[in-house]
Amino acid sequence: MPEHKKVTPDPTKKVSIVSRNDIPALVVERDGKQVDLGLRIFHSNEILENLLQSPSEFSIAWASLKAGEIVPAHTHDTLTLLIVYQGSGRLLPEGTQEFVAGDCIVIPPYCESGIVGGEPDGCHAISIEVGKDRLQMSKYA
Repeated sequence: MPEHKKVTPDPTKKVSIVSRNDIPALVVERDGKQVDLGLRIFHSNEILENLLQSPSEFSIAWASLKAGEIVPAHTHDTLTLLIVYQGSGRLLPEGTQEFVAGDCIVIPPYCESGIVGGEPDGCHAISIEVGKDRLQMSKYA
């Protein structure tokens, strides 16, 4: 059995709590209006940005849609994994595939997809994107 070293705590280190509200909402312009996409990209917060890989190829975000709220079908050059932790919804463009809390949605690069938040609580997920185009949010607009 390996011997464990006793680690002395570093009093200069502190645990940080980053509230969801400490991560700014992603807002884009669509049809001349500012639209909140329901995304809060972790790299937008200084504490989280310092912990994560370079934002050029990796992104993680809170994703929240109210009941009936829509992210229109669009494409990315990235692989996206949505981990649904609360609520439900339907995938677009067809709108026939339903998902619920506990499901993982895997969206390959260049695959058209969108989401409608389910009744009554909407959809709440963690969005993980991997690939060089992950910051190109203009495709939502």
